[in-house]
Parts: sequence; C-alpha cells; structure tokens
Amino acid sequence: MGQKSEPAGYDQIYVLGLDRSGKPCGARFSVLKDSIVSAAMDMKNCRVLIRQPHAVSALAMRLPLGHVHGAGKLVTLSIPKIRRELYTAILYVAQTSAQQERVEATTPPTIH
Repeated sequence: MGQKSEPAGYDQIYVLGLDRSGKPCGARFSVLKDSIVSAAMDMKNCRVLIRQPHAVSALAMRLPLGHVHGAGKLVTLSIPKIRRELYTAILYVAQTSAQQERVEATTPPTIH
C-alpha cells in the first residue's frame, strides 16, 4: 500500500502582516523550517499560517514567494506588499476554517 500524500501546500508557510504604515504584506515560503517560522513570529503585526486546510492554501498560494536572508538560526525575511483584498480574504478564510474545525472537533458523531 502507498502512503497517503499530503495535500498541496501542506508544507508551505504563509506570512501575513502589516508594515509600519499599515499596508498589508505577505509571502509564502515553500519549505517548512524552524528558522523561517521563528523569524516570522518575531515580526510585529504578523501572522504565521502553517499546515492550513485546502481552502486557505488554495488562496494563499497567490502570495508571492518570500525571501530568506542569512543562514542557520539567524535569518531575516523579506515580505513584499500585497493587495488588501488578498490579505483580507486569506485571513477571513483561515479564521472561518479554524472555527469550523473547532465546531467539528466538539460535535459528537451521529449514529445512523
């Protein structure tokens, strides 16, 4: 038997935030690395989305690729500006998906 493959975008890291002037920025990183996640989490006004459901990944794949500067554990990220519509849509779908997962996790199964 073959192994179940991961959904597209499963190892992607999506970083969304606001720059100093309040303009949205965002990027995707195609390799799940602790150094990238850590650098993204250190950024102000930033959200890091990892292992997202298909609905979020499909939308977030429209983000430009981000760039990693440095090596090892000391890296900085280059996150380009994006359209506000894309920023808002990704955050909305991520929030909606998370709420749906919480409801499904707390709903007892029905017996037919």
